[in-house]
Amino acid sequence: MTDNTVLKTLTLLYVEDEANIREVISRFLNRRVAVVYEAQNGKEGLDIYTLNKSEIDVVITDIQMPVMDGMTMIEEILKTDVTQPIIITTAYKDEQHTSDRVCRNIIKPINLEHLAESILYCVGSR
Repeated sequence: MTDNTVLKTLTLLYVEDEANIREVISRFLNRRVAVVYEAQNGKEGLDIYTLNKSEIDVVITDIQMPVMDGMTMIEEILKTDVTQPIIITTAYKDEQHTSDRVCRNIIKPINLEHLAESILYCVGSR
């Protein structure tokens, strides 16, 4: 299968509190993958994940968000499925905003092709 063929089969959860970033990245993802669930904070993301976890191939999340931060959401998801591929997107490159427990840590601004490659890498490493 080609990379694009693999991407077209995937379901993603994308969690980002900044509306303009979420809109740009979601538009990019929606053109490349089968389904994109969107959330604006970790609580919404966790609720969507809980309802759809059997479908979600990769979780992409920001860290610093209101209501529930990304790290708390990640910990809750990994309690459910320790093998769930997760990509962190953050503007910070420090221990509080990155994790060794996830598949990839991507520093903002996000390079869209690098994001697509990271999704494929994470699905392939599962």
